[in-house]
Amino acid sequence: MRRDPGEARLLGLWTAGCLAVLLLAGILWVGDLSLQWPVFAVPLAWALVAARPRRSAVRPAAVRPAAVRPAAVRPAEPYADPGPREEPYPATREAPTLPPPPTRPYRREW
Repeated sequence: MRRDPGEARLLGLWTAGCLAVLLLAGILWVGDLSLQWPVFAVPLAWALVAARPRRSAVRPAAVRPAAVRPAAVRPAEPYADPGPREEPYPATREAPTLPPPPTRPYRREW
């Protein structure tokens, strides 16, 4: 699932902020802030990557490559065979149903 650029930016900045807060809490609890301050480069880099400009999810038709442009639309012939339809999921090797239960009772031999 692709997110729109604004939602992705907000999620990335939220994650970078949470990471920075957790790192600060951990350093103040266990470590020494004057020695371990460089670890904050990680959430800073994360925030810079999240805030970068992104391309729009929907590109205009003029920018789209020629292979992606839709073909000319022709009116469909009535009662024409639409051709083979693609299945939404690939065929699997699993059996479609469970095998039937045995008809004779199970013998227990101790």
